[in-house]
Amino acid sequence: MLDIPRACARGQKTGTHLSDHRAFQNPGLAPGVRKPGFHVSAHRTFQMYAHITWHTWRRVGCIDERAAREVRIAVASAGKRTGVQVVKGEVLANHIHSLVSFRPDTRISDFMRLAKSVAATRANRLVVGSVKWARGYYVATIHKSDLSRVIRYIGQQFQRHPDLIPRPARLF
Repeated sequence: MLDIPRACARGQKTGTHLSDHRAFQNPGLAPGVRKPGFHVSAHRTFQMYAHITWHTWRRVGCIDERAAREVRIAVASAGKRTGVQVVKGEVLANHIHSLVSFRPDTRISDFMRLAKSVAATRANRLVVGSVKWARGYYVATIHKSDLSRVIRYIGQQFQRHPDLIPRPARLF
């Protein structure tokens, strides 16, 4: 019996993968980077979402406008490094809300560890010791039919908590 690969037996080329086809490539993105939300590969589709919140140590309102900007940058950076897409997020003076999209093989704990550590490091460069996170975080998975409700909820955080809007940064 001849040892012919299955692909050859079906008249297909060997050595190429279905995801190498142009239809599966995202022009303008680095190899392996996918567009947010709807993840497609050769055999799988992913639409996994989570609402994540975490707060400062003892819920102290220590995040001002400059620190909030650094937190947003850090969360986006952590998402890029771990393959988590941040769909929506709000930074308040004492807690953060994020809606993220992720693949089944992504560990949210890796994303959170990186987001919290980089955010504190960046914010504390501005004012040493200004931001300290409480241990842990809250995460709830979201069905795609609930996305609009969660996006609206996160977007209304400043109306829900007007006293927790990050204060203007103080100049020394």
